[in-house]
Amino acid sequence: MSTYHVPVMLDECIEGLNIKPNGIYVDATTGGGGHSIHIHERLSNDGRLICLDQDTDALAAAKLRLGSPPNVNFVKSNFGDLGSVIAELAPQGVDGILFDLGVSSFQLDTPQRGFAIRFKGPLDMRMDQTSDGETAADLVNRLPEAELADILFTYGEETRSRRIAKAIVDARPLSTTEDLVDAVRRAMPTGTRPGQVHPATKVFQALRIAVNDELGVLPRAIIAGINGLAQNGRIVVMSYHSLEDRVVKRILTEGSGKSIASDGWSVTDVPKVLELVTRKGISPTDTEQRLNPRSRSAKLRVAERIAAGMLNGIGV
Repeated sequence: MSTYHVPVMLDECIEGLNIKPNGIYVDATTGGGGHSIHIHERLSNDGRLICLDQDTDALAAAKLRLGSPPNVNFVKSNFGDLGSVIAELAPQGVDGILFDLGVSSFQLDTPQRGFAIRFKGPLDMRMDQTSDGETAADLVNRLPEAELADILFTYGEETRSRRIAKAIVDARPLSTTEDLVDAVRRAMPTGTRPGQVHPATKVFQALRIAVNDELGVLPRAIIAGINGLAQNGRIVVMSYHSLEDRVVKRILTEGSGKSIASDGWSVTDVPKVLELVTRKGISPTDTEQRLNPRSRSAKLRVAERIAAGMLNGIGV
């Protein structure tokens, strides 16, 4: 049976949050509750935890794991709506927010979700399967070849994007993960050798990001999180690929009063509201990477609210 993953960099996340027993904390990507349960056990009855996730299965697993303590709110929501959630449940501000980005082991290991290369399943990839949004199958069967190539290059950093896009279009209609893997393999000069990254890895990443608008929602969520912090509140963000980490680094850096060249969504009119707790992204220890290979690409960044003021972002 599929299970949710062991929480990555657990000690570093808890330390980064600097938890006060009577504080209010948000796990903005609750998953199966792996981090949430450790946050909650450090809270007194006067403290509160808000568990947020857009995945119904994730919230059900978290509820099972944490039980139904009176000081926990479970909220089914995309973290892009974090600002509204904080305004409703903690208008005075929160003392800490954790973002553990990316896809969970449960989602990867559940064939019906369509995230995994190694399992045959429907080509879905929606984080929220109750939504009426397009699936990965919808995208690969609908998009023009050039637009599909752009997605693979931009979100997957796939250098063979044009060749793969042509192979996908030639193979239409595609309905399963196996169909997509076969199309990608036909575009590659050789098969996968032992120890190599699977040739479809970047393609699956790119489509997942596109289906869930991950890089569109992320800036809005991070800025809303910063704006929702109380004085001395902490924001802790763990990313798993360079595209995510670049967004997080930019916003936290600009929020600390240091300007970075704009790229279209950048924070504007920036007051210094943050102090960077981590100057560089923290990586898992060698031991953790060995015990949990899925942690290898993780980068953790932490910042603390030091002043009043609102960050504004283009399109936010």
